[in-house]
Amino acid sequence: MPKIMALEPVSLRDVWPNEAQDFTPWLANHLQLLGSKLNLVLELVDPEVTLPGAGRVDIIAKQVSTEAKVVIENQLGVSDDSHCLRLLGYAANAEANILVWVAQDFTDYHRSILSWLNESDNIAVYAVAVKAYRVADTKAADFQLVVEPPQSQPGATSPSTRVTMNTYYADFYRPLVAKLRRSKLLPVSRGGFRGRWRSFQTGYPKVFYVAGLSEDKAWAHLSVYGADNQHIPHALTQHRAEIDARLNNGAEWEKGKDYSRIGMRTEAVLSDPELDLETVGDWIAENLLQLRDVVQPYLDEIMNGAATSGDNEDAG
Repeated sequence: MPKIMALEPVSLRDVWPNEAQDFTPWLANHLQLLGSKLNLVLELVDPEVTLPGAGRVDIIAKQVSTEAKVVIENQLGVSDDSHCLRLLGYAANAEANILVWVAQDFTDYHRSILSWLNESDNIAVYAVAVKAYRVADTKAADFQLVVEPPQSQPGATSPSTRVTMNTYYADFYRPLVAKLRRSKLLPVSRGGFRGRWRSFQTGYPKVFYVAGLSEDKAWAHLSVYGADNQHIPHALTQHRAEIDARLNNGAEWEKGKDYSRIGMRTEAVLSDPELDLETVGDWIAENLLQLRDVVQPYLDEIMNGAATSGDNEDAG
């Protein structure tokens, strides 16, 4: 029978003597371990980056499936006000979609702050405790999830009845998401867009139906992210005449460096005091569903064709 060794807890500094020189580089190279605890697929963008207006951040990453920007702050001690203040600065200035704070442990005070940030619905915030162990002559590490954003579930209600700028987007999108769920257009949960935007599943990675409130307009579009995915909008353009006709010639086609969008925006401006936001939500739902009905068959054909092509190449 093999010998089974016990895990012996050790000080974090026994494993990583220096936070900046040892722990941050290790974490940057082991984001898959951290991501597995958050149920996110994380990819390193850059360690030790200075963000304008937000200071120096330990790690910049992205959530692979949505390209959402992830800011990671790490420390080897118990959560403190200095790191908390930096995290609040990132929340205010970094334009990140996801914040992750990794520490030895978290005080109740700091947990309450992070939970409050999650209530705003503008950003997803995670607190993760890192633990170190010794097994015979080998050292090991593990993560424990301490704080996470609430996940939208069918029939979920708001935890608060306060109507503030912090709850504005959550209150707007809650009935819209529920309506789209009933029509089988499901939201991207973990790692999905928050705040002004909401992303919905197409069945393919880095390709989403997106609802948005931006530039004083409401938006409904298909977004394709990643340089390796830009063959998709290129293939869709072969059917542009048919797609535009079925969308009442109302579609806008936009191509960026690593993304492409096909969709519509409202003529009405959101700042109009006479505009009924329920009507805006109905417009987004109607146009997202129409976009899905029109584009999804072409999208399926493109993706299935790519898969078949790949199978043929493998066979050859």
